[in-house]
Amino acid sequence: MFGLSPLITALLVSLAAFLASSWWFGVHRRRKAETAAGISALAGMKWRECAGLVLQALGEKGFVEMPSSRQPGDGGTEFLLMKGDERCLLGYKHGTAYRLGEANVRDFANAVQLQGATTGILVTLGTAEAFARDLARRYGVELIDGRTLWPQVEPFASPTLVEGIRDKAAAEIRRGQHMGIVGSLVLGTAVFALASLIQPAETEAAPASTTDAATATAPAGPATSVFQDPASVAAGKAMKALEAVAKLTDEQRAQRRRVAAARVADLAQANNAIWSTNSTLVISLASGDGIDSGVVNDACAVLLEYEELRYSRLQLEPPSGSGVPVRWRQCQ
Repeated sequence: MFGLSPLITALLVSLAAFLASSWWFGVHRRRKAETAAGISALAGMKWRECAGLVLQALGEKGFVEMPSSRQPGDGGTEFLLMKGDERCLLGYKHGTAYRLGEANVRDFANAVQLQGATTGILVTLGTAEAFARDLARRYGVELIDGRTLWPQVEPFASPTLVEGIRDKAAAEIRRGQHMGIVGSLVLGTAVFALASLIQPAETEAAPASTTDAATATAPAGPATSVFQDPASVAAGKAMKALEAVAKLTDEQRAQRRRVAAARVADLAQANNAIWSTNSTLVISLASGDGIDSGVVNDACAVLLEYEELRYSRLQLEPPSGSGVPVRWRQCQ
């Protein structure tokens, strides 16, 4: 298969599958597993502790909580933050069951205006609908769901909590990696079996092809012809005749032309026949009745016996004073 042995092909396929599964579980799935475990850990904390992590993460971005700013919001808690001269309202909804929708965004946008803030940040451990995100952008509100929240608060979580989350994710990833290794081996075995079945067929076909090629290129015997239709047989005979003519000397070919002209001149309808050119035979007719079919057929019958004269042109010269014009005819 592809010019490689079945074993090499199977090893390459297994290696490719192993690398793909390693990336999938070691990088892609690990991030998702750690994020999911982190969200679960945050949901298990008290809301004040989790909100404190959120405030620390926003503090790294330059936001500062205003004194006595905490107040109950729509199913959560709201905080007034300052960033330079800009006032921002932070809304936090604890728990993974939240699914922020259009109504939540509109209510929070109204709260932003009531608090005199210019921007707003709405945070939840749950999820946010796509339409809610579009609406939030129009209102100047930033939505942060659990999937994007954990990477921001992870640096501020306790080392013990982070280590436990990573251990939990690693255990899940190891199970996936083991499945990937087993799957790679199974795939490699299947490829090896398939390649082993295909390669013998290709190996057997190669000598057969070589034999066929040798048979096709071998010269045919003199008595063997692959062409059986009449046209092909006639063409073969003509080729042989031309080969024989090609072996003649110039004098021999000239003699054949003289003999052919003399035979045509002996026809009853002809007085004489001479070659005006290498391909034109001038026949002086005995009568001027204008009937050419007889002399043409007889003259061509003679010329066809000489392969090199087969395509000669006949120039029919009527007797002088007959009033019949000169005609030209082609034998073939």
